[in-house]
Amino acid sequence: MDSLFFSYWLNTTISNPRMAFPFITSKTVINFFLSFAILISFLLSLSHGDEVANTTNEVPKGWAMPTEQNPLKIVVPGRTSFQKFVKVDYSGKKLDNSKFDGWCIDVFKEVLKTLPYSLPYEFNALNVSYEELVRGVYNKTYDAVVGDVTILADRTKYVEFTQPFAESGLSMVVPAKPEGSAWMFLKPFTWKMWLATGVVLIYTMLIVWFLEHQCNPEFNGPLKNQIGTTIWFTFSTLFFAHREKVYSNLTRVVVVVWLFVVLILTSSYTANLSSMLTVLRLQPVRDIEWLRSSNAKIGCDGDSFVMTYLQEVLKFNLKNIIKVKTESDYEEHFRNKSIAAAFFEFPYEKVFIDKYRKGFTTSTQTYRFGGFGFVFQKGSPITKDFSEAILRLSEDGTLTNLEDKWLTPSRGCSTDQTSSDTDPLSIQSFWGLYLISAAISTICFLLSFIRLLKNYQHPQEANEDNATPSPIRVWNKAVGLAKYFYNGEIITPGRASSSSCTPDLHSWTSLRWEDVRTIDIPHDINQASPPSEIEVS
Repeated sequence: MDSLFFSYWLNTTISNPRMAFPFITSKTVINFFLSFAILISFLLSLSHGDEVANTTNEVPKGWAMPTEQNPLKIVVPGRTSFQKFVKVDYSGKKLDNSKFDGWCIDVFKEVLKTLPYSLPYEFNALNVSYEELVRGVYNKTYDAVVGDVTILADRTKYVEFTQPFAESGLSMVVPAKPEGSAWMFLKPFTWKMWLATGVVLIYTMLIVWFLEHQCNPEFNGPLKNQIGTTIWFTFSTLFFAHREKVYSNLTRVVVVVWLFVVLILTSSYTANLSSMLTVLRLQPVRDIEWLRSSNAKIGCDGDSFVMTYLQEVLKFNLKNIIKVKTESDYEEHFRNKSIAAAFFEFPYEKVFIDKYRKGFTTSTQTYRFGGFGFVFQKGSPITKDFSEAILRLSEDGTLTNLEDKWLTPSRGCSTDQTSSDTDPLSIQSFWGLYLISAAISTICFLLSFIRLLKNYQHPQEANEDNATPSPIRVWNKAVGLAKYFYNGEIITPGRASSSSCTPDLHSWTSLRWEDVRTIDIPHDINQASPPSEIEVS
């Protein structure tokens, strides 16, 4: 009987659930599923929060972390060329962590402050090369290297580096000497520029003489006086010190254009000469190519990778590379002239220039490296935490403050003292100016010469009607034109010479060519002005 009842109830429930559970409604089912979903989401959020807490506050898993009994073994360069980076105090019997100081040590301590867990450590000084320090971490003799170790591609094959806490690049330091020469005043212009300036100056001088010597009494007289006055007038315009009066409008046009040229030239010359006298020079060193081709001696840190880099990448001969041990040795080598240049990584160059700010300068930094970083064993989880900490210190300005404390030069000295030769000014920068001046002078000359020809042709017209041309006649005409231009004499066949002074050239524009007449010969020749004689001396 019971089995029959159970079978009847089960069939009824499957076919019509509401008859078996009349208290269950569709609203009840929806509320049940919503409550179940909220419960699952809450449990998942608690699980995710626990994971976040574990990643930020707990010690990394899967690695034997240092303890007080077994601290992190850190090796530090025991001998460095620049003690501002790492300095080891060997005084006393025991070498503990308090004996280590320097910029890299301070960066390491700041990183430890930002870690979410305690990291016991122990410093050990080792007087070996940087390659041997990295090798000590690779063979697990030490757990890490803290110091001025450069991140290189070959080193990353064996160890892991943190994010760089300083940039690095190859820099060349050379003695800086002010340029000095007895002929320094000629260097602002190239020789072609000086030649072109002289040609334009002489051409302008001749044009001024041609336009002024007939009508301007200051440009008249014996030939040597005319030459002296013309030269003095033209050269005095270079200093705007000319006092001679100018009578011709054409001359005024020529002089105005020439004064504009002089203004541009003097300003450019002064600016370039000032630059040459004040800029520090790389003497006698010019660039790396000059050092390599001349077999000049260079210096570098023998314990760093720079020496290998100079040989294999920059192709310097090993016999020309001098190993320098300490910071003061560089200055001594420069003073003894045993080296022509020294190669530093960029942070070292900052320190050197800060200490020896007078007498040295740097070249352009063209070879960049991976920067300075801390070294850990492959697979160490501490590397990731250190890298994140270095990024935070970089973002909040802590690394910049430490660099200012240890490395940044004083305000009175800048490491950005890259200098190169100030190039002399060439004709390519001024040929347009010279072209304008020469063109204006030529136009004024042609206008004056055309007026001169018209004035000369009037007395000759009557005598040329029945004359036949001949070489002698052409020569006499040319000589007569020259005399007329120079002395105002008109020489015609069968007539006596006459003298007259051409009208003032400043009024030539008001004259009409058709009104020009032949000047009559005065009856009293003694009252006429005698022609000027050419004085030959």
